[in-house]
Amino acid sequence: MATAPKQVDVVVVGAGLAGLVTTLELLERTDLRVMLLDRGQPDEVGGLAREAFGGMFMADTREQRFSRVRDSVELATEDWFRVAEFEDNDEWPRRWATEYVARARDEVGDWLKRYGVRFFPVVNWAERGVYGDGNSVPRFHLAWGTGLALVDAVWGAIQRHPGRARVDVRFGARVTKLRHRGGAVRGCQFSSDSGMTEVGADRIVIAAGGVGGNLEIVRREWPPELGKPPAEILMGSHYYADGAMHKEVARLGGNVTHLNRMWNYADAVRHPRPLRPLHGLKLIPPRSGLVLDPTGRRYGPIPLIPTFDAYYALQRMCEDPRGYYWMICNWKIARRELDVSGSQYNPSIREKRLVRFILSILLGKPTLVRHFVDHCPDFVTAKTLSDLGEKMAGVMNDGALDAELMASEVERYDSTIARGKPLFNDDQLRRIAQLRNWRGDRLRTCPFQLIVDEDAMPLIAIRMTVMARKSLGGIQTDLRSRVLRLDGEPIGGLYAVGEAAGFGGGGMHGKRSLEGTFLGGCVFSGRIAADAIASR
Repeated sequence: MATAPKQVDVVVVGAGLAGLVTTLELLERTDLRVMLLDRGQPDEVGGLAREAFGGMFMADTREQRFSRVRDSVELATEDWFRVAEFEDNDEWPRRWATEYVARARDEVGDWLKRYGVRFFPVVNWAERGVYGDGNSVPRFHLAWGTGLALVDAVWGAIQRHPGRARVDVRFGARVTKLRHRGGAVRGCQFSSDSGMTEVGADRIVIAAGGVGGNLEIVRREWPPELGKPPAEILMGSHYYADGAMHKEVARLGGNVTHLNRMWNYADAVRHPRPLRPLHGLKLIPPRSGLVLDPTGRRYGPIPLIPTFDAYYALQRMCEDPRGYYWMICNWKIARRELDVSGSQYNPSIREKRLVRFILSILLGKPTLVRHFVDHCPDFVTAKTLSDLGEKMAGVMNDGALDAELMASEVERYDSTIARGKPLFNDDQLRRIAQLRNWRGDRLRTCPFQLIVDEDAMPLIAIRMTVMARKSLGGIQTDLRSRVLRLDGEPIGGLYAVGEAAGFGGGGMHGKRSLEGTFLGGCVFSGRIAADAIASR
């Protein structure tokens, strides 16, 4: 039985980071009545952001200057545009990218600091590019407390706000229809445990995430340059990011663009303790490990080091229809270099335990490695290369692995290291040397470690595969976050923010990302939407 209609000023659909930022800014800047709707439960507030590592792409910051990194908006914009490869008709994505790079330091980083968020003083250097064509300098500002700290800061500010009574929060609420009349939105319909509810509002903000939680859409929109989608795709997105609101906006005439631009990862494994079907985890793989294709052949002529360029790693993996590759390392390498992206497996950062964090940098993460070796089906260990090959073959049982080829590739790499640093003639070793030049990586990168080493046993093989993660395309918006129709005119009262909007403009990243731009895009677009509503 339907409940009685309710009237508010603004409905925000989705309580992820973008929706929370929009709601907080509306509280700060207006006296409007807001209804915040989310399909999840109260302990899931913040969506995928609460599971994220918490990195932010920003340029010319105090943190960079503390690390003696010379950066500028001009350099960051040049890097962004080179990686994005915008097409001629990407007017709004290009304009959003320009605005984000220029304003992120002040309107994302400094704004979050007002609510108690702090960033590590040493900036991480993600996405350098295979040829140095990614981030020219370190720009990945890691939040102390991971993505969970961002969610707690914004959600906590909403809960403590003097105008909190003006926000009606409904969890377990699934929006099923947007009401539209006379070229403008008039409200929406949502279902919950109490039945179907109608709510009237002349401003609606779509903050419902992307499409990565719907593998049917991921496969249908799979980037053509990557060939056919692999048979196995793990789930790394939020399971409510299913594209339902994209479909509803399109029904009203909104322009949904570039869904075949997505940010999926190749360096993923099955979750040791899965919470949902196909639950995957993105690793930060060891740089000193050797990446081999399903047959056991090393990638070349450019060695594959996933942390340099995530999209390149995905391209190489997808060259083989089996859609996976192996990384061979050992306990010493894994303890020092293996990490997992996200809040769950970084408790010292998540819980802000400084001493434990420093110890993990100095001593590595043996407990993390042991957990994955014991519980993740994609990890196998052995004391010899021949035994390792047998176990690797058993994991897949597809007959692809040539154990002798795998062993010869490892032995050849080790023999190069054994000749001594003056005689190194391997591009992976040159890249490791470059990694160790940056102090943010020096302690987390082994100094040219042999793989077959009696003092570093056991050997470890990690099978990594594709994981769906983020949408780079989405609902097209102008620079006020207003949803645009196919003719370029806005739909009255309808806004889109965060991943639902391709983080702004329907795809401000273009075809590839420089990392750290997703959470920042949620904050940035949410603030812009609130500003537009407040100005109206």
